[in-house]
Amino acid sequence: MKHDVGMKKRGGTVKITSRETDTAYEVVIADDGVGFDTSAPKADDGRSHVGMDNTRTRLKEMCGGEIIIESTVGEGTTARIILPKEGQDRENTVS
Repeated sequence: MKHDVGMKKRGGTVKITSRETDTAYEVVIADDGVGFDTSAPKADDGRSHVGMDNTRTRLKEMCGGEIIIESTVGEGTTARIILPKEGQDRENTVS
């Protein structure tokens, strides 16, 4: 939200939904913010920009989960968090 809806002069809407499929639980966070180019290189502003990479790695290692981000400039962003019902290593899953 900070980087998308928060960048819009008049704010915007964030919608959070969840669903269960046969194989996973899915959480979808969608907004109508400013969006961004998902193929653009990371900004060279002296920061490490590792937050999403770390989150992806942790989800994958803990339960075989993943995050899929889709965004369109001027339209908004959708992030899907997919948590498999049968993860790679269930013993390391945090409850």
